[in-house]
Order: sequence, then C-alpha cells, then structure tokens
Amino acid sequence: MRLEIVRGPVVARRVAVAVLAAGLVLAGCSSSSKSSSPTTVAPAATSTTSAPAPGGARPHVTVIARDFSFQMPATVPSGYVDVTLENHGKQDHQLQIVELGPTRFDDFRAAAVKTDIGAVKPGTVFVGGPNDAAPGKSTTATVKLDPGLYAITCFIPGKDGKPHAAHGMIGQFQALPSSTTVNVAPVATSKIILGDFTFTLPTPFTGRGVVDVTNQGSEVHELNIFRLAAGVTEKQAETALLATTPPAGPPPVLEVTGTVGLSPRQDAWLDLDLKPGNYILVCFFPDPKKNNIPHVLEGMIKEFTIS
Repeated sequence: MRLEIVRGPVVARRVAVAVLAAGLVLAGCSSSSKSSSPTTVAPAATSTTSAPAPGGARPHVTVIARDFSFQMPATVPSGYVDVTLENHGKQDHQLQIVELGPTRFDDFRAAAVKTDIGAVKPGTVFVGGPNDAAPGKSTTATVKLDPGLYAITCFIPGKDGKPHAAHGMIGQFQALPSSTTVNVAPVATSKIILGDFTFTLPTPFTGRGVVDVTNQGSEVHELNIFRLAAGVTEKQAETALLATTPPAGPPPVLEVTGTVGLSPRQDAWLDLDLKPGNYILVCFFPDPKKNNIPHVLEGMIKEFTIS
C-alpha cells in the first residue's frame, strides 16, 4: 500500500542528528560475518514477522518504538524485507539498521551512546531503514539483509541533547535464511541516486511507485523528503532545518518519508505516492573529513516539483 506519510512540524534538531551520527559514519561493502552473541530486543506480541503470501511476497517486519525502547522479533528472514516502524512513543523516532560484520555488539553500543568512531570497525554497514516516524505514525522501507547480526538504533536526540541510543534505543537481531526468504529485489519504477554530495532524480520523476534509493557516493548518505509550505523557497527551508531553535509561525516544511543512512553501494526501496507540490531532498549525515558538517551544507539538497 502506498502512503504519503506527513510527519508534522519539523523541529530544529537536524544539526544535532548529523553530529550525533558522525561517530558512526562508515563506508564498506556488505558482510555477513558474525560477532558476539546477541543481546536481543525483547519481542512483543504486536511486533511480528509476517510470512509471504502466495506468489512470493516479501516478509514484513514490524518494529515498535517507544520512549525509549524498541520491540521486534529476535530473528527475521534474510533477503529483501519490508520493515515498518510504528511509533508508540511521544517523541519522533527512527530505525537505523546496521550490519555489524566484524564489530561486536557491545562495542557498537558503546560507540553509539558516545559517538566514538574509533570503536567501530570498517566493514560495518549501514543498510538503511525507515526514517522519522512522528508519535502515533508509522513509516516503511524495504531493505536487503544478508545473513548475520544486526544492530538497530535511533540517533534522534532527546531534550537533553543525547541521542535516543543513550536512553536505551539500541538493540540487535539476527537475519537468518528461512522458508520465507525472498532473494529477488523489488521491481522499481524509478531510481534516486545519492552521491557526494548530490541527489540525482530521473527525468521525469512522478514521485509515485517503488523508488530504488541507491548510494553511489563514497560516504554514508541518507534520504529525507520534505514538502515545502506554499511560498517557501529551498533556501528558506534549509535555514529552518538547520536553525538551533524552531522558526516562529507555521512550519515551512513537513517531512514526508525517507530512509536512514546507507553505506556506499547499498540500496533501500520506498513505495511513494507524493501529492502535487514542491519538495526538497536533504541529507543530514556528517562529513568526517570536514569537521562533521552535515552534507546539506556541502550542497546535498535538491528541490523538485510534483505536478
């Protein structure tokens, strides 16, 4: 089902998100090597992995976010999986999925809560995941999970400025081959290319159907889709998103959907149904080579129109 999920007013927290994520920005190819024994996220009856319907539909995993915890199955099918984040909390949350590879989970947790890049080994792969879900809302992304051990976390900062990971929003799961595994990628009708530091949209771009979001750059990038309020320019939207305090008056932008960080050569898929209007694409991930400034300040913002 295609949904345009409007998040609501965007609070001024984007720079903080970028800086907090900086300690975990790593390039690398996908790895299925395993590390320490998992300390699993507690499963709940409402957090399920659905078996595919006849005809080979992808498994669907639901993850519930609260303030401040995740609930999800301890194991999920490997292969291509639809992941939905349901926000049952009172703050915005996201679901960053990370293939640990050579990194032990305990080391990743220590790095996540302190943003210590030195504690995370190369080969740890950001595989995307559903981005910002407002309280009471949900968002979905399709990701590819090689067999192995994964971490999940939320880097959105709380009122104390610390990432939600530091308040307990970090866990792990295993992706294992199963009878429900689907090894065929989603059939996309269009592609959005993430680069250093650009977005490339197809011509024309309808904003409808399954979109393959692919990172062809050398750093981790994310995709945020915002709808501009009437009369708001790209520059005004950028200023508002990077402000340290929310601008007065009605919000200039509304977040629609997106995928969290993708390492180079990684893909995620979004099923879009964008309504007519003006939009921008933004990447807030930091550049570790330039004092962790967010990629948006290096030009990674792009306006487009859906007619």
